[in-house]
Amino acid sequence: MKISELINQQLFSENSGYYKTKNPIGKSADFITAPEISQIFGEVVASYLLEISKSTTSKISLVEMGAGRGIWFRDILKTINFLAQKKISIAQKFIEKSTFHIIEINPHLKAIQQQNLGDYKVFWHDNFENFKSASELDLGGEIYFLSNELLDCFAIDQFVKTKDGWQERLINFSDKQNLSEPQFVIRNTDKLIHTFVESQLGKDLSESAPFGAIYEYSKSAQTFISKLFEAINHRGGLAINIDYGYFSYDFANTLQTVRNHQKIPFFEGLKNADITALVDFVAVDKIAKAHNLNSSLISQNQFLLELGAKERLENLAQLNPAKNDELRSAFHRLVDPEQMGDLFKVHIAWR
Repeated sequence: MKISELINQQLFSENSGYYKTKNPIGKSADFITAPEISQIFGEVVASYLLEISKSTTSKISLVEMGAGRGIWFRDILKTINFLAQKKISIAQKFIEKSTFHIIEINPHLKAIQQQNLGDYKVFWHDNFENFKSASELDLGGEIYFLSNELLDCFAIDQFVKTKDGWQERLINFSDKQNLSEPQFVIRNTDKLIHTFVESQLGKDLSESAPFGAIYEYSKSAQTFISKLFEAINHRGGLAINIDYGYFSYDFANTLQTVRNHQKIPFFEGLKNADITALVDFVAVDKIAKAHNLNSSLISQNQFLLELGAKERLENLAQLNPAKNDELRSAFHRLVDPEQMGDLFKVHIAWR
């Protein structure tokens, strides 16, 4: 079985898929995301969006895809509305010219999002295509697209460099239906596979990779990113994608499963766990350039600190002295290079 086939089966099948049937986010679930850790994450992004919006007179469709429990979107809207109520002109104009949207495939998470965002007028969509064609969108308006820990959800395949060139890594089972006794195997030599990987990496990088190197490729992620950047190029606006990933190729195996906030051996987590891999931001940035977009790729640490997250922390700590330690601990988790600060990257593409 192809690795991507297995991942899609376990995560996205209609009746039993992990992302279709479960709420994976929260302290009592399998993992927790940056917006759940600190409100600062949403507040500084809100300020950034307001600053960017000063350069456009067009209408704006602000949309988050894969919004979890809706905490990030709520914090962003809460911040913008608070500033608008304070008669801050840029926030008032943003509210006047914007519609707000979430793209969500999980009905359980959608229900939680609707509860958490009950104070705001938000439109929900099942997929990106439905969002683009929604009747409430102004076809002349710009798209402000947000995602946090979305791209790592797309299934990957793996290719291993052997003495015969790049070959695909598959998974073999004694009983495929029950996923019994899984083991990795290398597909028989196929020159077309080697040529494909070489086309993705470039000849020089392909040749310099050592034997045993692993290249991870997500067809579904690259297809989606291409559609997203095509829409940004056509309508204007920007896309901010935040996730754990890499700037350059280490050719390592990053496939992992997560349950109860713990990484577990891959084959032990094939059922009822999150299956994920680091995001290939090299490929994401290459696609942005192919669609004639400007782009920036930096660490989460740099992104948050340059947007004034440290100053916001000090302000919150002064206003809430009883929560000083809690606030600082959460902030530290977001920006510390040994925690989320360097592992998580921020890719921004704009027209």
